[in-house]
Amino acid sequence: MSKAVTAALLSAFICPGSGHFYLKRHNTGTLLSCISLTGLVYLLYYAVQQAQSVADRILSGELPLDMDLIYQQVTQTPAGSSALWINIATYAFVISWIVGIVDAYRIGKQQAEN
Repeated sequence: MSKAVTAALLSAFICPGSGHFYLKRHNTGTLLSCISLTGLVYLLYYAVQQAQSVADRILSGELPLDMDLIYQQVTQTPAGSSALWINIATYAFVISWIVGIVDAYRIGKQQAEN
């Protein structure tokens, strides 16, 4: 398997930026990893916060133990600035992942030609 394919697969299936580490491009790998992991951490934080809010409402008796109501509350679209930050985090995560795959493949091809 060529270096380009290996680097692209590492970035695709392990973590964005891991292919760059494999190709000895540590600065770019660190940047891509930090961007994608920051977006992922924010999304996970929001999901846990939302789940905790619903759980607190169930425990207080405000929300009955009805699966349809709970599902509706958990999947409720965020409002205001939360929606903006969730979109930014999602785009940062997805774009850094795609850029990581494509750029790792491109750099691997360049290194193979030299």
